[in-house]
Amino acid sequence: MRILQKIGLLTAFIAATALSVPSALANKSATPLEQQLVNKFTEAKYSKKGADTCLMCHKKSQSVMAIFNTPHGNTNKGPMAGLQCETCHGPQGKHKGKNEPMLTFGDELSVEGRNSVCESCHSQEHTPFHDQACSDCHNVHQAELAAEQPQAQCASCHSLQDSAQFKRSTHLDTLTCSDCHNPHEEQPLSVNDTCYSCHAEKRGPTLWEHSPVTEDCTTCHNPHGSVNDNLLNSRAPQLCQSCHNQAGHPGDVHNSLNGFTQGQSCMNCHSKIHGSNHPSGHLFEK
Repeated sequence: MRILQKIGLLTAFIAATALSVPSALANKSATPLEQQLVNKFTEAKYSKKGADTCLMCHKKSQSVMAIFNTPHGNTNKGPMAGLQCETCHGPQGKHKGKNEPMLTFGDELSVEGRNSVCESCHSQEHTPFHDQACSDCHNVHQAELAAEQPQAQCASCHSLQDSAQFKRSTHLDTLTCSDCHNPHEEQPLSVNDTCYSCHAEKRGPTLWEHSPVTEDCTTCHNPHGSVNDNLLNSRAPQLCQSCHNQAGHPGDVHNSLNGFTQGQSCMNCHSKIHGSNHPSGHLFEK
């Protein structure tokens, strides 16, 4: 694959790429390896033959060549249309023969330094702004950018939520994390708005509103999974009695099992617990 570069077309790319990593490390104490990489970006000694030079050694690597099946490998636009491999991995300098390191998006550079390369094109970052590199979740050489197994990718950090898929009631048997979560969204939707995207019938407004319902669905439900039906955090009447004192009410599960505590428990009578539009529904009975 012959991919020649013209120096005149690369000036803007060189300026942007050369400054991205050093600025990210300006306020950090760089290791010797980091400083060497920073210097390489600053010196901007790019190869005149671009990817052709890299492929002399790396063309036999399937993981390297896979990039040409991705948007990042498009030679007409994106990184490959500019500085090609060196857009992301840094200037070749004296790298040939492994005489100098290149940026491999491993631990050789800080998270901020690695992300600064990605953010020269992509403005999004992981929320809620953990100290996490883009490359922890994405591999730009993969055709699907780690999208084939999104659950496994998220579970590498969010193991507690992932384990909920084995509980009696769970969303994870039909949904993936990205159906509810956008890891790059700076200001995500409220919990309720996310739930309403599927459960529109619970949105309201209703004549009689139940405060926990309007404030936060997770007050009563665990969206990832629960040992109780309907993703409830605990069974009624214990769940209801966490807010409503059972004194004076016959539905006390600790004293007896009766029509007020068996079956749907509190919902035997208060069936419209998400809200009622009936004039007599202030107790959510109708």
